[in-house]
Amino acid sequence: MATLLPGCGYELVRDKGIFGGEITTLSVPTFKNTTYEPHVSKYVSQAFTRELMGTGVFRLDRTNTDGYIEGTIRDIRTIPNTLSKTGIVTEKKMYMDVELILYRKNGTFIRKWMFSDNEVYRADVPNYEEYNKRTAYERLSERMARRFSAAILVNY
Repeated sequence: MATLLPGCGYELVRDKGIFGGEITTLSVPTFKNTTYEPHVSKYVSQAFTRELMGTGVFRLDRTNTDGYIEGTIRDIRTIPNTLSKTGIVTEKKMYMDVELILYRKNGTFIRKWMFSDNEVYRADVPNYEEYNKRTAYERLSERMARRFSAAILVNY
């Protein structure tokens, strides 16, 4: 004997996107770099693009978008963090500030976020310091991208 249960009309899964599905396709142009650190925008832009793609909530496209994100790397500061017994810097601490603004496709402002974070990297071997610095950029960018992704999904 089979019993039919009528549906209650609740929707378990919402549409993709934010604002009730209003923004499902985003454009994430290369972040602007207002610092003196070359190539850092590459690491930050890649991290945010990967994170937004990984959510599965947005489709990323440069044309036919519902909105776009304008990102700016506002500041990067590097200071000595640890010194050896002889006074040589063995570790440096890098601070990075990133601003993100979400707009609708017609240019209407939606929301602004500011993210700041820091990362310590080794600086005691000159041949490896630049590599360690790039790795620090990547880790900082990935952490800020995860925080942005969490903020955008929680609020909408």
